[in-house]
Amino acid sequence: MKLFISADIEGVAGIANWEETDTSSPFSRYFLEQMTKEINAACEAAIEAGIHRYPN
Repeated sequence: MKLFISADIEGVAGIANWEETDTSSPFSRYFLEQMTKEINAACEAAIEAGIHRYPN
């Protein structure tokens, strides 16, 4: 089984307006870190569900 994860900053939890997606925004570091946490959580859940990086 293959799993493809695609992420973009607009879908990160807590983003309420377009300006927060701009990397020059004072909030961008927080949201970039949040995005990393969300992607890591998705990867960890996939591994727990039996998805492996390489075929067995």
